[in-house]
Amino acid sequence: MITLDQPTQRAFSTAVAFIVLTFVFVGLRLFLRARAKQLSFLSDGLCFASFVLFCAFVGLMLEYILTNGKSDPFKPSTPIDLAKFLKILCVEQVLFTFDISLVKLSLLALYWNVFGVHRRTKIVIATVTAGCVIWCIVFTFLAAFRCRPVGYAWVPVPPPGTCMSRSDIYLPLEATNLFFDIVVLCIPVFTIGQLNLSKGKKIPVIGIFVVGVSVCVASVGRLVGMTQGDGAKLFFWSSMQLGLAIVCSCLPLLGTIMPRKNKATSHSTSEYNSFRGRRGNGSVMKLSENDSRTDGPWMQSSNMQRPERTQRSRVEEGTDSDYALESLPSKNKEHKEVKVV
Repeated sequence: MITLDQPTQRAFSTAVAFIVLTFVFVGLRLFLRARAKQLSFLSDGLCFASFVLFCAFVGLMLEYILTNGKSDPFKPSTPIDLAKFLKILCVEQVLFTFDISLVKLSLLALYWNVFGVHRRTKIVIATVTAGCVIWCIVFTFLAAFRCRPVGYAWVPVPPPGTCMSRSDIYLPLEATNLFFDIVVLCIPVFTIGQLNLSKGKKIPVIGIFVVGVSVCVASVGRLVGMTQGDGAKLFFWSSMQLGLAIVCSCLPLLGTIMPRKNKATSHSTSEYNSFRGRRGNGSVMKLSENDSRTDGPWMQSSNMQRPERTQRSRVEEGTDSDYALESLPSKNKEHKEVKVV
């Protein structure tokens, strides 16, 4: 059995770890969303598609490492090995460009549902989405058709004038990719203040998205590996960047920023019941204490007006409940008042 060198071992272990990690996070995201009946064809579908492409990206390179038969497969020594490595590198670049675009679009679709409550925010999200789509189309096309014909892309020394320089494509690709990563991460940070959330809920939400800064760090590392021509370092940072991006796209939906209808209803009921319990010896019970007689029309009037008095006493005493009781219709109140007289 061949022992891999240290850079290759690090890249191999990182890729396997992120395959497992993304599987857990994407699976948990889809499970929770399906259980809450909130599955989104756009945001959740794009996230799942990005996970599938990530598996293809990692699987292709792992297959190359395991079948190469050398301790340093990222340093091909023969023309045949070099041609095979360049072919895989070309396919990997296309997969990476398309996959990282799907992750961004999945996050932007989520932003539209969560943060798109103001016209200005919607304009920003729509503009960034259009930019990401254009970026994906342009650089995926350039990565796939860098050479004419395409087969020259994995020829060690292609004929002059048949291929664009790798640095002319991949360096602008990584620079603009880093720019869009920063922009996508900044959207929730600047719009979180517009949401009707308490400070205790805003801090965790901001913290979730701040974790995405690690994606930008991985993007810088990938850019360095590309400029140095280090295949092991390039695969290491590429796997980390895609894996972290997918994980970060799942983190917001594992928190509490998405509404849950059933839980909100149960919370309303429990809060109302706890309020009735706290007020049991207060104004609500005073009605029965003062009206000692248990017969007569005033008892119906008292029972009908009790919820209204509960609401009035709550407002007068400054109760901050979000689930105030509704007052009775005026027609019913007039009818009962006539009976009392």
